Amino acid sequence: MGRIVEAQRIPTVDAILGHYTEAELVNGGPILIAVAVGRPQVFAKRNQYHAMQDEMVSLTETQLPGLIAERAAVWGNSPDDEAGVWFHLRLYKPMVRLRLGARHPLNKTVPNLGVIQPGTLGSICHRFEDHWARVNAALVALTLAPLTLGAFTLVVLQTAHATLEAKNTSLEALIEGTRPLLRAEMERLYGDVPEDDREEDSLVALMLGYDITIQTMFPGQPIALTLPRVFPEGGSPTLRTFRFNWVAQAGGVLKLWIETPNLPAGALLFLREGVVELTQPFNPANPGGTQTYLWNGVTIIDDLDELELRDGDGTTIARGDRDTSFAEP
Repeated sequence: MGRIVEAQRIPTVDAILGHYTEAELVNGGPILIAVAVGRPQVFAKRNQYHAMQDEMVSLTETQLPGLIAERAAVWGNSPDDEAGVWFHLRLYKPMVRLRLGARHPLNKTVPNLGVIQPGTLGSICHRFEDHWARVNAALVALTLAPLTLGAFTLVVLQTAHATLEAKNTSLEALIEGTRPLLRAEMERLYGDVPEDDREEDSLVALMLGYDITIQTMFPGQPIALTLPRVFPEGGSPTLRTFRFNWVAQAGGVLKLWIETPNLPAGALLFLREGVVELTQPFNPANPGGTQTYLWNGVTIIDDLDELELRDGDGTTIARGDRDTSFAEP
């Protein structure tokens, strides 16, 4: 995130738009920031960004937790949740033993639940389905009825498995596709990024253009002296930078080192690579020295997307600039 935190982005534009209305009254007519770009165009972009904010809130606070809750309802919130798959699979082994007898080979190959986490639910179901099908075949060969766990049957497990896979696919698409794409579109539209990366028609570019236009049209006049700030107090269009470099290590570990900037305590080092976003506490000791950070589960493709230092409000206070000649400590 840039210098303007999310909660202040729309209020910042609204302050400019309010001033814009006053400036046009003073001017006696419309004021253009660029060719065919005036207050209506800024207002339209403001509404577009606000709609994106609402969509992001819906994705994050409604759709995402909704899918997680639906997945949990199928699997079960705990092993004691009688409505979930988890509860019934815990009863599977003793039921196999009861139906086939302790000495039957299939009794000695009942799958183990293993590590239970979202990414393993499908494989757990698959292992039990395969074994259950073998048990049913053995029971039929003995002219016995297929194995059931009350009303929970192999078909019920297979149906639950398909539902879990569908929920996981939807969650993956939301977390790794829809949400990061929307965030990227929001950042492009708002434009609170380094100047070299900023789109000329972004909101920040237009607000800065408005600032310059008013100062040029009304030098020293009250309307120019009351311009709202685009960036927060202390913010500067030019952010400080710090050197960093990295090397990939075995086991999916990223080793990263930075040249410590002179910043106060309480900052966080923020890393983004693709859809992976991670933070670590920043140690402000020994400015000018070198600090090393290890990040698990990060694989760099081409180069690191983003490395920043952010304050407690999430505002970017410094950006990393990779220096490939910066030697590993």
